[in-house]
Amino acid sequence: MRIQAIIKRILLQRKGDKRSLALLFVAPLLILSLMYLLLQVPSNVNYRVGIDNQTTETTKHLPADAQLVTQLKKNDKLTIVKVENSKRQTLNDKNLDAVITVQDHKIDVTYTNTDTGKTQVISSVLNGLVQLTQGKRTQAQIQKTVENAVEQAQTATQKATQELIDAAIKAGANPQVLQNTLKKQASSAENSSFELPKVQAMSIESHYLYGTSKLNPFDNLAPVLVSFFVFFFVFLISGISLVNERTSGTLTRMLVTPVKRSEIVAGYTVAYGFLAVVQTLLVLVWAKYVLQMKVVGHFGWVILINLLIAMIALMIGLLLSAVSKTEFQFIQFVPIAIVPQFLFSGIINVDTMSQPLQWLAHLMPLYYAVDALVKVVKQGMGFSQISFDLGVLFAIVLLLYMLNVVALKALRRT
Repeated sequence: MRIQAIIKRILLQRKGDKRSLALLFVAPLLILSLMYLLLQVPSNVNYRVGIDNQTTETTKHLPADAQLVTQLKKNDKLTIVKVENSKRQTLNDKNLDAVITVQDHKIDVTYTNTDTGKTQVISSVLNGLVQLTQGKRTQAQIQKTVENAVEQAQTATQKATQELIDAAIKAGANPQVLQNTLKKQASSAENSSFELPKVQAMSIESHYLYGTSKLNPFDNLAPVLVSFFVFFFVFLISGISLVNERTSGTLTRMLVTPVKRSEIVAGYTVAYGFLAVVQTLLVLVWAKYVLQMKVVGHFGWVILINLLIAMIALMIGLLLSAVSKTEFQFIQFVPIAIVPQFLFSGIINVDTMSQPLQWLAHLMPLYYAVDALVKVVKQGMGFSQISFDLGVLFAIVLLLYMLNVVALKALRRT
């Protein structure tokens, strides 16, 4: 009976806690459904590839379908852009995934390698098209050789026929002439041979702007992982600490004083912001110098971007703590505030998502942080290329600051 009483009490308590029930039964279904949608790769995904065509007359005479450039343009997975070099600036300015320099029998390809998935797809497509082109070239060369052989045979036949006619005419006076002509033609036929042409094999040489062909998973996901863990731990620690401030009565007593709401928000922001800065610097230094995270661009931009995401996490934690009465209630916001940020940050390629999901991704602060980090860490870009992302992150910080002021106003009334 006592066990039954305990069971009944717990179930009745949970029945009255709608937020806990939603977290228990609804949240897993929503997150699982979101994962399902995110992992649906549409068939119309295209990859931007630059083509630097340096073929000479040696191969230009071949049929169109035996030209690699023609095969690349016909492939529906590739969006072809004409370029004149494969320098880093060219790939960055034109937002290319790779540049393929096509010479007669040599193909030189440079991958940005910011996304190993894209690199693998383009490499697979290129290898397949090179094999196809090689086969077409071999077929064209054999056909040309056969046509030449037939033409030569026809010419030889005509010549032999004429020789026989001439020999037959002369044979009336000297039969030995006809006999010698026949022996000569028989000997010529025995010595003649047909050889298949030797087609020069096409070769591929690959280069990578970021990393190598054996880029490890950490280097590939470093911008996502670093920014996410900075965001997650700042959000978690600051939010729970602020809930404790409220449950202990410290925040309530502060609200009844003449201190302005904006001053309270500023005080909390600076105090916890200092801790967030220390944590962010520690994570970044550890990732770069201990874990050997590769950074192509200036490390200062990496620090600034992560400091902004830490401030955003702090502001979100402060905002949600204002509507949480206990630490458990604050933790219940994790599936809402954290999981979508992670899924839309770039751990799954946003370009492969459906259009509605891409719009949703653009509402996530981590999307802009990771986008800027990828440009700096992997592509070596600077302020002009990441200014939009930085502007959005600064705007989000200001917006969340104002929302916190409004939230404290509502809390003071209660």
